Amino acid sequence: MSRWRSWRARAATLRSVGWKRLRGGDLTPTRAAASVGLGLFIGCLPLYGLHLPLVLAACVPLRLDAPVAYLASNISNPLVAPWLLVAEVQTGSWLLTRSFVGFHASMARATGITGYAAYAALGSVAVGGVVALVGACCAGIISARWASRT
Repeated sequence: MSRWRSWRARAATLRSVGWKRLRGGDLTPTRAAASVGLGLFIGCLPLYGLHLPLVLAACVPLRLDAPVAYLASNISNPLVAPWLLVAEVQTGSWLLTRSFVGFHASMARATGITGYAAYAALGSVAVGGVVALVGACCAGIISARWASRT
């Protein structure tokens, strides 16, 4: 019985303190833009399944809005992720070799899985940075206009 009470007490504390900590404070246009930008950058990383821990690890210390950032990190949903991954691999290939890599069987054998992984790792930082910058600018403009209405 005492375990149940202690669990309920911890849950109540998490509800009152935890949600405020995840939100980080009032959602100003600057914080909204930073949260969306960070979420988009993390969402572009090819670390599927780790987006939530990465968002929490980055947003809580920076006092950004973690739910907004996590929503933005879902850019890598099943409809967008294949296109995003191709863009990342091609960008990484161009940055490393100054040429684009083909996605056919003979090229896959020549490049190997480690080659594609290296291209995706480098390309995800470049593509993620551009997507984050554009998304943060759009979020900042939209939230500033929204804030001026009220």
